[in-house]
Amino acid sequence: MLSPDEKLFGSATINYTEKLVGRIERWQQGGVAIFTDRQVILSKGFSGKYIPIPYNCVKELRKCNQGFFPIGMALTCENRESGETVTEKISLMKRKKWMQIISERAGL
Repeated sequence: MLSPDEKLFGSATINYTEKLVGRIERWQQGGVAIFTDRQVILSKGFSGKYIPIPYNCVKELRKCNQGFFPIGMALTCENRESGETVTEKISLMKRKKWMQIISERAGL
């Protein structure tokens, strides 16, 4: 997951979307985003599953809302295993700071 020479920028508690059917999704609580100099790693819920997203796989980054609250971001990337395009929506505090790190690292 993390290599010994990887620099950690920080982490944040997140909420995330869970896809239900088609484009229908709902917000869930309880996750973590870890930001390094090479990737962002998402941990959703209590499953213990980590989703590493290297910055070079990020295709689009945009703001979104969690309900009425303007604290979300939508991160569109290419899944390296399947090759399909995936959008992960998360909400977190200090969104501007984290979006700037992702934008700079991904070259967006």
